[in-house]
Amino acid sequence: MRLESYGQGWQDLASMPIDIPLTPLDPWIAESIDRLFLRDAAIRDPLRIGSRDEIERAQNYLLRRLIRHASLYSPFYRDRLDGKDNIPLEELPFISPSDLAQYGQRFLTVSQSEIRRVVTLWTSGTSSIPKRVFLTDDDIEATREFFLHGMTTFTAPESRVAVFMEGASPDSIGDVLRSALDERRCETRVFGLVDDPAEAASNIDEFRPSVVVGLPVQMAKVAALSRHEPESVLLSADIAPWALRRRIKRLWGCRVFSHYGLTESGWGCAVECQALRGCHVRELDVLLEIVDEKGNVLPDGEWGEVVITMIRRLSFPLIRYRTNDEGRVLKGSCPCGSPLKRIEVKGRLPERGAGGVPIRLYDVEEILWNLPWVEDFRLSLQHVDQGHATLFLTIAANENRKGLSEEAVDLLKQCPGMPEKIIAMVVDVLAFESPKGKRDWEN
Repeated sequence: MRLESYGQGWQDLASMPIDIPLTPLDPWIAESIDRLFLRDAAIRDPLRIGSRDEIERAQNYLLRRLIRHASLYSPFYRDRLDGKDNIPLEELPFISPSDLAQYGQRFLTVSQSEIRRVVTLWTSGTSSIPKRVFLTDDDIEATREFFLHGMTTFTAPESRVAVFMEGASPDSIGDVLRSALDERRCETRVFGLVDDPAEAASNIDEFRPSVVVGLPVQMAKVAALSRHEPESVLLSADIAPWALRRRIKRLWGCRVFSHYGLTESGWGCAVECQALRGCHVRELDVLLEIVDEKGNVLPDGEWGEVVITMIRRLSFPLIRYRTNDEGRVLKGSCPCGSPLKRIEVKGRLPERGAGGVPIRLYDVEEILWNLPWVEDFRLSLQHVDQGHATLFLTIAANENRKGLSEEAVDLLKQCPGMPEKIIAMVVDVLAFESPKGKRDWEN
């Protein structure tokens, strides 16, 4: 069994229209390229990107500017990049999440008085050193612009939009998204992350939005309870397996879009167009690579680790940042006609499984969410002596019948790298405490 991917999963989510509109990111980036090189955008008819060469020329210009700036003003990069203005990107050193945790403030090229928001990320337990991401006014504005144009894909002017993301604090992801949608005269309500699916469903039934934004698992739970059916849903902040996307589409009868982003990229990175054939990258802000375990750059279509360089962000440079996410750049052009790269991401890099075979959390989720009686689950992959592992699994079920745990275990054993020992327990939904935040092997 292998990961379900584009070319298979998308067919269950959309009947392909004859004419797919160009992603709104394309004319936005075309105009940005013209501003970058002081050209008159009016000479483009229509306003759209001409070719990959045009994108790559702009990216190279921004990359060289970033390297010069970081080597001059960032204490972290001063020695690492000295004299490397003109070497190829693939020869520049990588940085890791541990670098960000250990040296975060030393990445800065500006005074802390210019920082508008600091986002703290705890990665692997409360005893670890947190990562901190520093954002200026310009950085937040860049994300706001991306949100505006990305949301235009499925959000008509004056729409009602319900956002189930963090939004209580100024310049949070929900607050920035609301600000972006103000430009389309949308009525946007930010409800925050879902603690109580019934309450969230009640909010949707009362507000009656045409667009809903939220985490994949949380939206699936809300969709099962609300009477109102939105026209479009954007899933973000966690990986959305195809089985989960199909469930939301079936429950709400709506279009289901996906967004890939990281806090390190200022939340925004890539979003699907109406073709639902991969997430278009905001390539004038994010230079994206896929590399293997040794750091070699992989060709389009091959799976590896997602590496990002924030080429327009000068205040807090990230150059060849290894995200620990597994993804690939899709081959060929999108049916919408844009030359922008499209990325498919499957979540965190795989763990070492049985017999040394990689085991992917995505595969496990795809199997479990395909079972109609699964409402939620928690899991833990624990390694013991000599590399042997055990998968502990607790499943919340909406049915009460014999054999549910055996059914799940039998299917999971088909998953590559799955340990021989699986300890599964099925509980009633009311007795289950949902995991908080993104799923991982301990959540």
